[in-house]
Amino acid sequence: MKTSQTPGDGDAPGDGAPGADKRGEDGGFRARVTARLGALSPRERAVTDFLLNRPAEAVTASAARLAALTGTSDATVVRTARSLGYSGLRELKRAVLDMLTARRDPALVLDQRLEGLGGAPVLERVIADSADLLRRLPDVLDAAAFAAAVEAMAGAERVVAYGIGPASATARYLAIEVGRLGRRSRAVEASGFRLADDLLDIGAGDVVVVVAPLRLFREIEALLDHCAEAGAPVVVITEALGPALRGRAHTVLATPPSTAGAADENFAPWLVAHALTMDLASRDRSGSVAARQRLNRLRAAIAGTEIDADVVSPRPEEPPARDDR
Repeated sequence: MKTSQTPGDGDAPGDGAPGADKRGEDGGFRARVTARLGALSPRERAVTDFLLNRPAEAVTASAARLAALTGTSDATVVRTARSLGYSGLRELKRAVLDMLTARRDPALVLDQRLEGLGGAPVLERVIADSADLLRRLPDVLDAAAFAAAVEAMAGAERVVAYGIGPASATARYLAIEVGRLGRRSRAVEASGFRLADDLLDIGAGDVVVVVAPLRLFREIEALLDHCAEAGAPVVVITEALGPALRGRAHTVLATPPSTAGAADENFAPWLVAHALTMDLASRDRSGSVAARQRLNRLRAAIAGTEIDADVVSPRPEEPPARDDR
């Protein structure tokens, strides 16, 4: 967490005393933070930012630990809870835990997202929440973990990308873009028994990138176990599974929590996947560009002509319609 505050108890108390703003009091944790944002002091904002960005770590931390992680003090942590309308740190952490638990239920997530619109134009809210997710991404995604993921992919004989459901779109994108750099790649999105056939093909020369924003499906468990046995390093892109998978993956690329707002949970993973391919391309610029040129030549050979319509020259005028009456 990036913060310029220094530890100490001399925080000026914010205007957000309990009862100062009742908006969001019946909503979830994020709703309360949003409703009272303007009343929080800078040090209280540092605490709420940490709770929003790293909730899984926050729910098990003591007041002293939270103070150390946010560069504030025990008193600030407790005061933040009360500024948000909670009786104390225990009730605040229970609200954060409820936020963590709710994101495992897709129906509840959708219902809460719709409730959170509050009558605002949907497009504006989606854009605003997505922009906020982008703002928080650098604070959550560890640069050293990202570098380790790129190193593993650069040294692999092949990159295998795996995702289930909507996450499979990000996995396919990653595999396609890696392939267009002239590197061997494959996308896997099978579930159930069909996944066993795909697992047989994964070996020690592979690096497996798992896109799993929220849920640890049994298929992902089986994939992790097989990769450990086969000696294939695993990179996980996730917002919810980091604490559970850090000991089982080569590296975990954490993204900010998304389900409390209108931003999609696959938005940040797609950005991370794009960044991975860009970093790979930058390591061999000439080779990457040459691979794209080969791709263009192959496309032209298949199409037998230019594959794009001319968007500059005007279309020829159509002859006037005949009147045969």
